[in-house]
Amino acid sequence: MSKHAPGDVRNIALIGGPRTGKTSFSEAILFKTGAVGRLGSVADGTTVSDHGSEEKEKKHSVSLGVLHATHKGKHFNVLDAPGYPDFVGEAAAALAACETAVMCLDGGEGLTFPGRKIWELAGQTGRARCVVVTHLDQDALDWADFAAGLSETLGARCLPVVAPKGTGAQFQGVRLVPLGETTDAELAPMRDALVEAAVEADEAALTAFLDQDKRPAEDEAAKLLTMSIATGQLVPVLCVSAVDGRGVEEFLDFAARCLPSPLDGPFFKDDKGNVVAPTSAGTSALAFKTIIDPFVGRLGLLRVVTGQIDVGQSFLLPRTGKQEKIHNLHLSQGKDHSPVTSAVAGDIVAVPKLENLETSDTLCDPAHPRAYQRLAVPKPMVARAIEPVNHAEDVKLSTALKRAASEDPTFVYERDESTGQLLAHGISIMHLEAVLRRIKERHHVEVKASTPRVPLKETITAQAEGHYRHKKQTGGRGQFAEVFMKVAPAQRGAGLVFADDTVGGSVPRQFIPAIEKGVREAMSKGIVAGYPVVDVAVSVTDGKFHDVDSDEASFKIAGLRAFRDAFVKARPVMLEPLLDMEVAIPARFMGAITSDLTGRRGHITGMDSLGDTQVVKVRVPQREVLTYPTALRSLTSGEGSFSSQFHDYEVVPGNIQQEIMAGFKLVEEE
Repeated sequence: MSKHAPGDVRNIALIGGPRTGKTSFSEAILFKTGAVGRLGSVADGTTVSDHGSEEKEKKHSVSLGVLHATHKGKHFNVLDAPGYPDFVGEAAAALAACETAVMCLDGGEGLTFPGRKIWELAGQTGRARCVVVTHLDQDALDWADFAAGLSETLGARCLPVVAPKGTGAQFQGVRLVPLGETTDAELAPMRDALVEAAVEADEAALTAFLDQDKRPAEDEAAKLLTMSIATGQLVPVLCVSAVDGRGVEEFLDFAARCLPSPLDGPFFKDDKGNVVAPTSAGTSALAFKTIIDPFVGRLGLLRVVTGQIDVGQSFLLPRTGKQEKIHNLHLSQGKDHSPVTSAVAGDIVAVPKLENLETSDTLCDPAHPRAYQRLAVPKPMVARAIEPVNHAEDVKLSTALKRAASEDPTFVYERDESTGQLLAHGISIMHLEAVLRRIKERHHVEVKASTPRVPLKETITAQAEGHYRHKKQTGGRGQFAEVFMKVAPAQRGAGLVFADDTVGGSVPRQFIPAIEKGVREAMSKGIVAGYPVVDVAVSVTDGKFHDVDSDEASFKIAGLRAFRDAFVKARPVMLEPLLDMEVAIPARFMGAITSDLTGRRGHITGMDSLGDTQVVKVRVPQREVLTYPTALRSLTSGEGSFSSQFHDYEVVPGNIQQEIMAGFKLVEEE
């Protein structure tokens, strides 16, 4: 049996931009609660959370750290999410499993652009939110002014619940603001502000406060404060020294008393939008992350939403319709796992060897089937063409890619039909490099990556006629077919419009499909630059055949060559895909970004403002933005982001088209 009840669980996700002290803070929590015997260091690569080789080498998180601790009878699950936006999928997984998103904010830097994006994601997913200002021992600041300015910066009602004893070199720790009576001249007004905010969470308490000047008792004020935080009406603000742990115990005291438990919400929603409380009938759990471990196999991280999971039970996996048996349950402490026999609503546990379990899957009681909403993750925006260094390892690479995509929903791979390349899609180049490195370490497959080919197309802009006479005599039965045809532009998106306009039996009906097959083969291979041909109307107008020497193979060849002949006479052009992009940047980078986009043949279609964030809307050729993620990072110091979607195909400018065709001819000659 679990040693705690759902009301005693506190699930917190540590979020924020890079270098805001999240991992150091998580380490301090473990040390203060006695979960570890020594305080680890990011610089030394000794933290529990950052245990991977890449994390130790680069001194920052790339994967979600899952930790647990106990404080004053409360069971804490601490999810340490990477700060770089390249690994936003890990942060999304953390948010899916928690009640409270704890935003770590560097007091010296304030809110950075990456931090703002993950803060907004936490709000969009309905999480309760809390702010912890780190590095207060390094940065001297006016705490009252800083805390007061957070409401405007974060767009939420932020109130401090601690008062620091000094800042910078004079930082000695913090004092929690009491919710009961106090004679402290500094804490009393902070207490009043908190109580006034808390009573707004309950209509009866608010009425008593306004009409009767009746303040809630201390315990009641704490409950009302929890309601305010759970519903997003209030964001508590605390501060710590993440490095040496000053202020961490006060954070834990506040979290144990006032941060929401699974019973307080915010609650989960199923795939039909119905709210599911921990007390709902039946047991269910959400797989918020899966890990493919080379030693233990597939490891599923579950957030138990309702009921209780016991070792030996079987649960329905709605996606497959099959039942899965739980053979083992573990609590995770970084890379280490300790066995448990059961888990209650709110618990976060690891389940090994459920080979069919994927990220976003639900496990549920077959008598009470339900599936939870899938993780809200950004669409991958960056693509690289990949192939194994050793082509004999194609099968191993396929298996490795499948497992990587199962583990990380922001990583997608596909075979591009237009170019034939295997494409890997991710959030950024850094994200893709991390995935490919993981594939090499776990599956021993070395992969080389390159810039993808743009899926160009060929078409025509005029009518023309073509002809080909195929004749081959080798002593026995020969080959003969002659085809005359016309070509003309077809409507965009029509593909091939094929017609048989022969008369008088000049081409027997049984050979017409062979001519069409030849045309389609020519279109698939391309004529002038090796790219697929689209949107052409083809009419077979005349031809000749031989009673003995004509066959389907001969007419297929004649059809292919006649089409090529007509195509090159019909003013062929190249078509390139256009993208509609939205680039979100801090306002100070506006000039540099618009100048760069217009230099990429982009057409600015609009602009929006979201606070200090400017959103530039642009239509731009895909081939011009293949390396845009790197350029955007460089131009904005990593503070910009973008999204894109396919718009349409457009004719390639003549000078660029000539370069493409010339390159194709050189390849053919080689």
